[in-house]
Amino acid sequence: MTTTADLAARLRAMPDDELERLVVARRLPAAVLADSGPQHATDFFDLAEALRSDDAVDAALEHLPRATLLALVHGAGAADALAPAVALGLADPDGGVDDAVGARLAAHPDLGALRDAPDADGPSEQTGDPRQGAAPDDERDRAAGAEQAFATMTVLAELVRAVDQGGVRELVKGGIGTPLARTLGERVGAEAEVVSDRLALLARVGYADPGEGVWTTTDDGRTWLTTDWPERWTGLVGRWWSSLDPAVHDVLETAGDDLRDLVSVGRWRYPAGSRWLDATLLQVAGTASALGLAVDGTVTSTGRAVVAGDAGAAATDLPPTVDTVYLQHDLTVIAPGPLTPADDAALRVVADLEAPGLAARYRVSEDSVRRALRAGHTKEALLASLDRLSATGVPQPLAYLVDQVAGRDGGIVVDVDASGTGAVVHGTPDQLDLIGVDAELRQLTWERPDLTTLVTHHPAHVVQAALEEQRYPAVLTAAARPATRVAPPVRRRAAGRTPEQAAHALVERLRLTTRRGEAEPEQEWLGRQIDLAVRGRTPVRVTVRMPDGSEHPFSIVPTSVAAGRVRGRDTGVDVERTLPLSLVVSVESEA
Repeated sequence: MTTTADLAARLRAMPDDELERLVVARRLPAAVLADSGPQHATDFFDLAEALRSDDAVDAALEHLPRATLLALVHGAGAADALAPAVALGLADPDGGVDDAVGARLAAHPDLGALRDAPDADGPSEQTGDPRQGAAPDDERDRAAGAEQAFATMTVLAELVRAVDQGGVRELVKGGIGTPLARTLGERVGAEAEVVSDRLALLARVGYADPGEGVWTTTDDGRTWLTTDWPERWTGLVGRWWSSLDPAVHDVLETAGDDLRDLVSVGRWRYPAGSRWLDATLLQVAGTASALGLAVDGTVTSTGRAVVAGDAGAAATDLPPTVDTVYLQHDLTVIAPGPLTPADDAALRVVADLEAPGLAARYRVSEDSVRRALRAGHTKEALLASLDRLSATGVPQPLAYLVDQVAGRDGGIVVDVDASGTGAVVHGTPDQLDLIGVDAELRQLTWERPDLTTLVTHHPAHVVQAALEEQRYPAVLTAAARPATRVAPPVRRRAAGRTPEQAAHALVERLRLTTRRGEAEPEQEWLGRQIDLAVRGRTPVRVTVRMPDGSEHPFSIVPTSVAAGRVRGRDTGVDVERTLPLSLVVSVESEA
């Protein structure tokens, strides 16, 4: 019989790093790992009780493979089969199964087949090779997978840009609202129903962070946008693959190239894991299809290569990039194929994306040209970039628009003055004449040291906003821009710790509590063992140091521990005994 005291002793004897790994692997509730609260673990006995609770044992059994469960149920099997259970504290190194684990194994509804027919054949033996009858991995499937991967990466890239612009916020209750999902779906060219899933994928691979209600783009996400398409594909798939649970990797390895019935394979490999594994495997199969790794439930050869990080195979199947676009007289820009990230970025400087996809459509407008000019690009640079990308040159209407906007926008520059508090406005004499006499701007109290300069004591960004309001094309220099502040989040989340950090803090706290107890550490430990025996009415063998220095064992069923004394019924002579706790040398369970 294994008791809480036995497990607590094993936990106490573990090295810190091994104990931390066990705590992380057991996925204990946050309330147990917390520094305070009614459920938090104050010593190794509390931790042992938490690990032996029904919910904790069930959660551990759900992540054990078939061979390990067989070893636990039938008490037989190779040592390596039982090793995962030992690592989770469900069995001792000698193969002894914890009584709490045995009870949960007997009560688990999904383990009847293991108890009744331990040698039942797996899916492959029942139905033959799961890949038999599947369509061959031909060029058509590879092309279809690559096209699906390109479509998904296009959606993800546009979502990363939307996040980077601060356009993604969560509701107070969590998740994004339906109106925002619909708006984002229209922007990125996807159904509103899949937007949440794609955002979750971005968070999973570390390209975006939900934060405290306002999503933000990570440095890795920005870097991903600048990489070429093959590296985009392999990088995205590699991060997704690395984020999967080891049990999922095991199931995928068992399933091979056939993902059509992952749930059945998962239930055979992890008989107790249906509660969490079924939904996870369905999601994995869907994501594999969305990422172009599998077509009609079968992994393609390119899909396997992409998982392995082979960018060459990805480049072979992905649609080839184009280096020219068609500039239309109606100011639209048509890309006949995927642009390289560099060319796409150059085009986005002066145009807005209207329709993403293999044949993307952009549009140049007065606002987009003004935005480019205000970002520091000159008219000549914009026209040169458009001419480089165009297959037929720059149409006259487009060149006229750029010239017209450049002629009237950016001619007035607002800079900070030498003191750092006021503003200096530079422009042509005619422009400044109009500004100086404008009644709506009189409150700025202008001073004019020369024909091309106006000076005011108001801050530069206030001056620029006032000029913009009166339709003067004023540009604020980079030095004059105020420091940007992030808008307050929709909701606040408590600063959480990673499971590793929480486990490390717990182990440190338990070690410290053991060292600084009011009683001697060993006496405190023995007292807790006896206290557990009292609560469980468990017989124990108590070894007591006698006055002459000798040691004498007593087999008792303890009834109380109080005032430094242990009271209990001596099972050998059937009398009540009272033993000083300070003289107790050891306590061993006799259950």
